[in-house]
Amino acid sequence: MKQKLLTILVFLTLGFAFTLKVNALSPTPTETDSAGQEIRDKVKEIVQEKIQQTQKGEKRAFFGEINAIADEILTLNTSQGEKKIRIATDSALIGTGNKKIKLQDLKTGLFTIAMGFMEDNNVLGVRRLVVGEKSKTPEREVAFGMVTDISSQENILTIKNEKKNLIYTVEVNSKTVITKKVDGKVQKVKLEVITKGDKLVAIGTPSENEEKIITAKIIHVIPGLTEKEGKSIPTPSPKATPTTEE
Repeated sequence: MKQKLLTILVFLTLGFAFTLKVNALSPTPTETDSAGQEIRDKVKEIVQEKIQQTQKGEKRAFFGEINAIADEILTLNTSQGEKKIRIATDSALIGTGNKKIKLQDLKTGLFTIAMGFMEDNNVLGVRRLVVGEKSKTPEREVAFGMVTDISSQENILTIKNEKKNLIYTVEVNSKTVITKKVDGKVQKVKLEVITKGDKLVAIGTPSENEEKIITAKIIHVIPGLTEKEGKSIPTPSPKATPTTEE
């Protein structure tokens, strides 16, 4: 009998101890709510940081001339107005000929293309900057004069402007449009119809050197005097003087 009571007492003691241990490990409702709120706040904070990084870290590229240099901050004149960029120590700076350059090599007036990510205060953090030449808008020149020489093999015309005392060399290619008034209508014609003495207006792109060489885009031919007055005009024969019979 004593043995049975001892066994029951041992089981009751162990059960009570186990219950106390479980209760000690189980969080109270207050602790559970606090931990859950802390997790939610942390997630919200991470999301906000990601949103800010996305807004600030937008990938952009600016191109324009350097207007001002203040330490590592450069101001570019772009088609969208002035833009500020920041050159970091790890920014890749590329000059002409694909050569690496330093911040000290940058000067105002240089045309640059800056690529990177937006930072605070609308400043572009430069990852890569390339110095290049600004694309020039091709100029057009108008030449007017009389054809003095024709090279059919090279498709080159030489025209002289008497008033300005200038001689132009006009290059003709497959894209050149040549027009001439034929039978009262302006029509497209070929280079072969142009003759010496014709006057023409040539519009095209001039060469970059000092010579007056024009690659013609449009040529309009004005027939010269040789074509209009080339035909011989018959000389009127003298009228016979009537004679009177005596």
